[in-house]
Amino acid sequence: MLDTLQDMVSVWGATRYVVLARELTKTWESLYGAPVGELLAWVQAHENRRKGEMVLIVEGHKADEEMLPAEALRTLALLQAELPLKKAAALTAEIHGVKKNALYKYALEQQEA
Repeated sequence: MLDTLQDMVSVWGATRYVVLARELTKTWESLYGAPVGELLAWVQAHENRRKGEMVLIVEGHKADEEMLPAEALRTLALLQAELPLKKAAALTAEIHGVKKNALYKYALEQQEA
């Protein structure tokens, strides 16, 4: 179990949420959920937590919708200098095939910073 959790941390990072279910349907049934880095430390803390039948339930990968191509951000900056933000975001979205709302949100966050 330790090797599996260590591999998960090295591949996905320590923040992916995982539930460890032990001894399901038995007297000593236990469930513990935490980010995989914390779960690894929790399992390492007591030898008893490494024994028995176990099931891992892993949070799915979340697509990073906020990831905008650098070229789209450059286009947005150029258009924003000449056009209102709403129009600049709409044109950039059409040119680069990205979501207008994500561009608009990004631009607002940049203005606040």
